[in-house]
Amino acid sequence: MADYIKQIRAKVGHTPLIMAGVIGILTDEAGRVLFQQRSDFKGQWGLISGTIEYGETPAQTMIREFKEETNLTVKVVSLLGVDGDLTLTYPNGDVAQWLCPVFLVKQLGGELSADNDETEQLQYFAPSEAPRLFNQQHRAALAHFIAGETGYFD
Repeated sequence: MADYIKQIRAKVGHTPLIMAGVIGILTDEAGRVLFQQRSDFKGQWGLISGTIEYGETPAQTMIREFKEETNLTVKVVSLLGVDGDLTLTYPNGDVAQWLCPVFLVKQLGGELSADNDETEQLQYFAPSEAPRLFNQQHRAALAHFIAGETGYFD
């Protein structure tokens, strides 16, 4: 997490926080969706996502997170929806309720690489054959995407 979040956590400990993040959906030419096997949730799968850092816009965060977690350069194409119905307890005991815009992104460049601290593996799956995702928010984002729903919110 960003230094900003570490500074807040140093003051409030594991107290539940409302956090802002982003979730991204990237498809390849065959319509398969890119998924990340995460290192923070011990090998569980998710969409590319992350925390908005102080001073960033959600779109800037999405672009940064894709670069950090996949080595891909992307652009945000559209807002698919907004989800705020998730509270996570992390392995370290931190608790956060997440408010996340979900974006459709397009690859501009880069070579796919899982060589970073947050990623164990990256793989494209047909949306209907996706692995079980690590939280309900990612599962809902994928379900809305499969159904072709945009502009959703909770």
